[in-house]
Amino acid sequence: MQYPFTDDQLALAERIRTFMEQEVAPVASEIDARPDPGECYPKDLINKASKLGFRTIAVPKEYGGMDADITTKTLALWTGAQIEIGTIKCLSQCWKVSTAIAKCGTEGQKEKWLKMFVEDDDCVCSIVMTEPDHGSNNLLRQSDPSLGIGTTAVKDGDYYVINGVKHFNSLVGFSKIYLLFARTDPHVPVYKGTTCFLVHGDQPGVKHGRVHDKMGYRLYPTAESFYEDVRVHKDDILGELNGGFETFATVFRGSAELPGCNTGICRGIFNFCREHAKRRIQGGKPIIEHQNVQSMLAKMLMDIEVAEQFMWRICWGVVNDPTFTPRFTRYGKVFSDKVALRTIGRTTDILGGIGILRDFPIEKMMRDLLTFLHGDGTDSLNLLRAAQTLDEPA
Repeated sequence: MQYPFTDDQLALAERIRTFMEQEVAPVASEIDARPDPGECYPKDLINKASKLGFRTIAVPKEYGGMDADITTKTLALWTGAQIEIGTIKCLSQCWKVSTAIAKCGTEGQKEKWLKMFVEDDDCVCSIVMTEPDHGSNNLLRQSDPSLGIGTTAVKDGDYYVINGVKHFNSLVGFSKIYLLFARTDPHVPVYKGTTCFLVHGDQPGVKHGRVHDKMGYRLYPTAESFYEDVRVHKDDILGELNGGFETFATVFRGSAELPGCNTGICRGIFNFCREHAKRRIQGGKPIIEHQNVQSMLAKMLMDIEVAEQFMWRICWGVVNDPTFTPRFTRYGKVFSDKVALRTIGRTTDILGGIGILRDFPIEKMMRDLLTFLHGDGTDSLNLLRAAQTLDEPA
């Protein structure tokens, strides 16, 4: 791989690959096939991964983690995604939330929330923003105060009382730490009047609804939740009052998560297709010797490698480039989504009938790719948000 990874980064990636191959791959298809989506969360696998230190890699060293940077996290995610995306995505969600607490939290919040997170092998995290009527549109800087997040947080002494409904939020019902976004000033646009709160998943007033029955990413469940007079102390505001979108941007700007997911799965698919083409005999020779198949494999790999190189450029830029713009992050998500779609099309052509059989891992991998195209906002809304920044320097 043409990127200057450190020996420690490569060693972590290899440990994750071994764990995913030995512990996750043998049981992933069975978990994915469970008819009840609420039974698809891989709790035992996350517990095992935690005991190996994978759940807490983004936590600062002084709180018991390894303080992994964006490149390390992306490499770990990309490596795991080649084998099974749901399990590694559960871990990646923990990396995002613990990063947010480490970067935006007070010393008291770090002592309280990071310590709890590190000490509990079953503690996973959720980012709770999307609502039945407000999802990708929250990306846009719209001036109308009536648009965007509808969940409210009303001040009552030293507490805020939260009421509202959320859905399509990952790991809700399984998480013990929520980053919950609610409107604290309904008279200004959503990006100016929203606050991020740290909330316990089992806090009084938090109720959990159905786990959504998804086509893919079934080992990374999403669900709906309800908030009825949930009281959160002002000390559990993460970041500034009415600065929730700045808190969110702290995580989003420093992330190549969606490209890592997409290119990782695409890499896994390519590897399978290449090996299949070596074994499959048609016209008296392996199909990899047919020029049409060679061309499709070459185009597939070209797409993947270009998307990967831009992904590593994002990782480098977040840390090293003072002119870096989050527009690059959005480009990485959108471009890797397009690569995912082209990969699926070529895969079905190369594999033919076996590509849709549940006997092979490719069928699940293609479902997973299709399922998360809306992740971190739809492509159309991400491009609109990027368009709003075209006059900003790159």
